Order: sequence, then structure tokens, then C-alpha cells
Amino acid sequence: MTAREEKAVAFFNSGDNCAQAVIKAYCDLVGLTEKQAALVSVGFGGGIGRLRGNCGAFSGAVMVMGALDDGDGASAERRAEVYARVQRMHSMFIDRWGTINCAALLDRVEQPESPVPEARTPEYYAARPCARIVLSACHIIEEMLAEKA
Repeated sequence: MTAREEKAVAFFNSGDNCAQAVIKAYCDLVGLTEKQAALVSVGFGGGIGRLRGNCGAFSGAVMVMGALDDGDGASAERRAEVYARVQRMHSMFIDRWGTINCAALLDRVEQPESPVPEARTPEYYAARPCARIVLSACHIIEEMLAEKA
């Protein structure tokens, strides 16, 4: 496990949502402070706002992929490169987990849940695969960074 993967799992296990955990582990690489990373990703927890749609770990990884090129990825000329990275990452994530859907990953029905997050207890962490999914999303990022180097 890389240092960034360890950081991401530690962030999740200390109360961050999945998206926050992933992007915070790469915040220095994408030009954000941990606080900024936490702020821009907070709404992506629980499958985006606890709607149980797109997985937060996947969403955090998408944010990392979009911010890798010192902001140049936001330009119209570079978007195709960013989209290609995201599509590749999507394929790798699907190969590992079968879906990017939060509800499916948690074996729940996709529907809005209370906006109040569940208490982060040992039972909470034991009952869900999120730490492994966060780790997997970071592993995919690491693989793609290694290929880019």
C-alpha cells in the first residue's frame, strides 16, 4: 500500500466521506490544501449527497484525474485527455467492483437517504466495504500515475 493509499483509508476511517478521503490523499498533487479538498468534495459523499448514486470514492478519483495537469485539463483543448483518463479509470473500477453505483456497492436500494450521515462507529465501518473501495480507487489512481510517469 502506498503512502497516499494509507492516507486515504486513514481519512475515511477518521470520519471523512469517501470522496473527501480520496481527494485529500492527493491534494498536494492537485494544488489544493486538505481543507479545500474536503470542501469541494463534501457533497459527493453517500453517492452524491446521500442519494446513493455515483460512488464517492470514484467521484473523488474523477476530481483527481481532472486536476492533474495544473489546471490545464479544464481548457477545451485538454478536456479530451481528461475524459480519456476518466473513461479508463471507470473501466478499471468497473472491472474491480462491477459498478460505480453507491447503492449497489452497499447492497442497498438507490434512493435518497436522510441527509444526516450515520454515526461513525466501529459497527459502521465493519458493515460496509467503503474503506476497501477508497483503497481501490487510490490504487487505480496510482496505477495511472505510474503509467504517466
